[in-house]
Amino acid sequence: MELLHAYFIAEGHLLAITFGPGSPYGAPSLLGALIVSAAWYVQRRRARGRGFSMRGFVRSTFTSRILAHPSTMIDLKLWTLNGLVLMLSCGSLAVSGLALRHATLGALNHAFGAHDPLAWPLWSVMIAVTLGQLLSYEFAYWFGHYLFHRFEWLWEFHKVHHSAEVMTTLTELRQHPVEVLAFMNLIGIATGVTLGLLSYAFGPGAEPFTLLNANIVLMLFLLTWGHLRHSHIWISFTGLAGRLFQSPAHHQIHHSNNPIHFNKNLGFALAVWDWVFGTLYIPSREPEPVVFGVGEPNGDYETVTRTFVRPFLRSAEHLTQAAPHPEPAPRTQA
Repeated sequence: MELLHAYFIAEGHLLAITFGPGSPYGAPSLLGALIVSAAWYVQRRRARGRGFSMRGFVRSTFTSRILAHPSTMIDLKLWTLNGLVLMLSCGSLAVSGLALRHATLGALNHAFGAHDPLAWPLWSVMIAVTLGQLLSYEFAYWFGHYLFHRFEWLWEFHKVHHSAEVMTTLTELRQHPVEVLAFMNLIGIATGVTLGLLSYAFGPGAEPFTLLNANIVLMLFLLTWGHLRHSHIWISFTGLAGRLFQSPAHHQIHHSNNPIHFNKNLGFALAVWDWVFGTLYIPSREPEPVVFGVGEPNGDYETVTRTFVRPFLRSAEHLTQAAPHPEPAPRTQA
C-alpha cells in the first residue's frame, strides 16, 4: 500500500508538472495557441474579403481528417506514455542544471578565486542572464537535434518523431525515450554551465527574467505560437524575424519529406543557431506544399511496443556497419 500511495503521489506531481499553468501543456499555453490560431484565421478571411465564421474557424482549426488520422492516435498513445510515465524515470536520469550551476561556480571560485560581482544595473544583469540562458538552451537543443539528424544510428530514434503523417500539438511528445533523455541532459549541461559562468561574473544571485517560473522568452513562445509548430496552420516569419525566430512554418518545413527541406530548422524557439550554422530555411509567406512523414510504411510505428523497440534494433545495425557520412545523413530512407 505504501508503494502504491507513493506511486500516486508521484503521478499526481507529474500531472501537475505536465498540465500546470507554467507547463507546456497548461491552460495558458494552449489558450495562447488557440488565440493565435483565431488571429491567423481572421487575417486569412479578411484577405479574401470575408468575415469571421465560428463554424469555419472550428472546422479549419480542428480538422477531422487530422484528428481522426491513425497517426494522431499514435501521437496520443506516445504523448500519454512520455508525458505521464517516462518523464518521471527520465527526470531521475537527467543532469541537474541547478547542481551543475553550483558546481561550475564552485570550480571557478576555486580556480580563479572569489571576486566582487560586476557592478551592472540590476535590469542589465537580468537581461544578460536571460539572453545567456536562452542562447545556451537553444544551442543545446540545436546541437542535439543536429546530432540526431547527422548520425544514422541516432536518426533511428528521432525518426519516431518524424514518422508523424499529420501533426497536432500531441506530436510534440511523439518521441523515443532515448531522444528525450539526450535532450534533457544536453540542455541541463549547457544551461547549468552557462548560469554558473554568469553567476561568477554577476554574483550567485543573478537570475533571468521569468514568466510562470521559466525564461520569459521561452515562455512567451509557448504562450503564443509554440504549439502551432506541430500543426497544419501555416504562419511564417520572413526577413529578420525569420532569421531570429522559429515560426510554425519553419518547423513544418523541418518535418517535410522533400529532400530540399532535410536537416533544416533545427532550433526550438529561435532560428539564430540555424542562421549561424547554415541550417536555416526561411519559409515563404504563402503555404508551400509539404508532406509529412519519413517515406516508410507507417506500420513500423503503429504500436507503442514496436515504436520503442525497433529503433534499438535498427540503431544497432548502423553501429555495426560503416562510419558516419561526411555530410549530414539523408533525413529519410525509403
